[in-house]
Amino acid sequence: MTDRFGRYRFGLDHFALLVRDVEASLAFYRDVMGFAPIQRSGSANVAWLAIGGGDAIHLIQGDFGETQVTKDVHVAVSTADFDVFVADITARGIVFTDWPGNPGVIGVHRNGFRQIYVQDPDEYWIEINDHRPPACG
Repeated sequence: MTDRFGRYRFGLDHFALLVRDVEASLAFYRDVMGFAPIQRSGSANVAWLAIGGGDAIHLIQGDFGETQVTKDVHVAVSTADFDVFVADITARGIVFTDWPGNPGVIGVHRNGFRQIYVQDPDEYWIEINDHRPPACG
């Protein structure tokens, strides 16, 4: 089955991040981002969390080695509760920036949606926005 966006109809299943300390990353994604842990058996150095809509993040502890993290390589999530999220992280003392890196500034994308960027314990950048793309199909 295909759709107007490409040859096949895909949806995000999960993405995986290499992390230095799976417990620290788990705490961030659970407590700050609000993602729900997924019960699983297997390696103690791996954690899965549900993002919503059937999507998930897999955190895999390993040798970070020469890994370089820049804002150009980031994960973006959208929320209808954008203002509540910004108020929550502000109250927690978590620094956010706009795309250029101005602390505490909410950016506005050229397409009109608002966005901020935060960093997780491994300094991966996460974009949080209130973008609502049209339904596919």
